[in-house]
Amino acid sequence: MKLFSIGLVLVLTVALSAFALAAGMEKGDFVVSGNSEGYRLNAGKGERVQVEVVTFATEFKSVPKVLATLTGFDATSEETGTVRIQLSVEKVTKAGFVLKVKTWGESTVGAVWGSWLAFE
Repeated sequence: MKLFSIGLVLVLTVALSAFALAAGMEKGDFVVSGNSEGYRLNAGKGERVQVEVVTFATEFKSVPKVLATLTGFDATSEETGTVRIQLSVEKVTKAGFVLKVKTWGESTVGAVWGSWLAFE
């Protein structure tokens, strides 16, 4: 019986810890492509920027930290073979953030895929 009680306490502790951690986190995926409004990373030369507004499903109690990463891209560079893509997170609030994808030079970016994680 004592072993059962210890096991039950351990299971409840882990479950409550996971619930508390999940309550302060949100994750999502994104696609920035020709289907995005105003998309122009696939045309021209020089610096081009695409901005996407991400809204959290549930507002955080305080301004969270946000990490974003690329999981894939469709891009070419005919002249030099060098593809340039920069991903950044800006203007983080309790309700969401701005995701910015930038390219420059002669890079042509057809699409960018990625994921983000927000946590308190």
